[in-house]
Amino acid sequence: MVADALRDRGEEVVIVDCNEDRAEVLREQGFDVIIGDITEKEVLLKAGIERAVMVYVLTPDDDANAEAIRLIREINEDTYVIARVTDEERVEEFKELGADEVLSPNQLLVEKLLHNIDNVRNRRKVHELLTKLEDVETLAIIPHNNPDPDSIASAVALQEIASIVDVQSDVVYGGEIGHQENKALVNLLDIEMKRISRVDLDEYDAIAVVDTPVLPRELAEYDGIEDRILVAVDHHDSSDGMMDMNGTSKSALELADFVDHRPEVGAASTILTQYLKILDRNVDRRIATALLYGIRTDTLNFTRNVSPEDLKAAAYLYPRADHEALAKIESPDISPETLDVLGEAIRNRTVIRSYLFSNVGFVKNEDALPQAADYLLNLEGVHTVIVFGVVNGKVKISARTDDIRLNIGEIMKEAFGDVGSAGGHSKAAAAEIPLGIFQDVESDMVLDLVEQAVRKRIFKVIGIEEEED
Repeated sequence: MVADALRDRGEEVVIVDCNEDRAEVLREQGFDVIIGDITEKEVLLKAGIERAVMVYVLTPDDDANAEAIRLIREINEDTYVIARVTDEERVEEFKELGADEVLSPNQLLVEKLLHNIDNVRNRRKVHELLTKLEDVETLAIIPHNNPDPDSIASAVALQEIASIVDVQSDVVYGGEIGHQENKALVNLLDIEMKRISRVDLDEYDAIAVVDTPVLPRELAEYDGIEDRILVAVDHHDSSDGMMDMNGTSKSALELADFVDHRPEVGAASTILTQYLKILDRNVDRRIATALLYGIRTDTLNFTRNVSPEDLKAAAYLYPRADHEALAKIESPDISPETLDVLGEAIRNRTVIRSYLFSNVGFVKNEDALPQAADYLLNLEGVHTVIVFGVVNGKVKISARTDDIRLNIGEIMKEAFGDVGSAGGHSKAAAAEIPLGIFQDVESDMVLDLVEQAVRKRIFKVIGIEEEED
């Protein structure tokens, strides 16, 4: 029953029941029971409704429930009220009386059936994954280039699952772990990862690709590597494509023997959390911490592309995570170079309408660009930020927006997709453009040319006349 479940979670529970025999049984079970009618104000006051954080109104009598909701709201305006209704035509009435949630038997049955369907699908996926993994001895798990918390956490969780069937695996990454939070995640949780340039992928029986629909460009040098793509787990929609910056990589989703692609969820960490939950593993604290942080970052603290599955996964992970470590990960020391880039971004900003553009010049750490974009988005009157600079002979562009009318990922692809590669989400995106013959030249002339080209293309897509600058 509901009371048992609440007590098991450590909640203080008071039950109101008009049946004396039932009340006596509940008291013998250790519950605090008030005998009386829930439609009487004095009874509700005796139960302590004025102090209640949450109230469940669950009798089979719709009229009694309606009156109880009215009285509860009269006594306590702030408590959260969940009510049962038998007649579904009275759902709106209950809400108008003050119920925050109204549950009907039919609704609960449908939700239960849907939950069972999802659970069966997930169990089949886990069984399929373990069956595939049993055929290999060694596995390279590859997140997307310049891995973020979601891809790092997903890779580590898959490594844990592979160990169940005695598969020896390594997390192998391309690019850099440059963002301060990402470095803190790896260091504080003691996550072991190997650079893809320092391993021989031919030594692994199979490859798993997580949190990206495309193969990293570093795999192109290996003959027959596509035949060894065993696993692909991702949540990105094809329109979001986290493109290989060469723009020509094949999709791991098309090549892998095992594929779990769920664009309806906000993080790959959610998918791997479901696997671990089904396997009933005693989830390692550091893995739970990484997965929870991965979900939070990829959904922007549950404000972007979040689904009920993400929330359920986070609720499962929350009591298992190291919250002291999470606090340290979220507030790491900022590097001097990142501070310098942020300073350049502030100094060089130009605001046209609600669009902010900033050229930060030549930089070494490309992860400083999205950090600068995130920071500048907080400026008053600014709703879209484009920060760009030159990194290792390529123009790197980071974009952020909180304008619900825009899909910044689509804007970036339209502006730069024909000259480089670009993609992202509706609120965050990136692009990369090769400098060509100017890649080894560091001069103000190159920066001026880059700025003119970037702004011209963005202006054309968003409809700003250049003379407005």
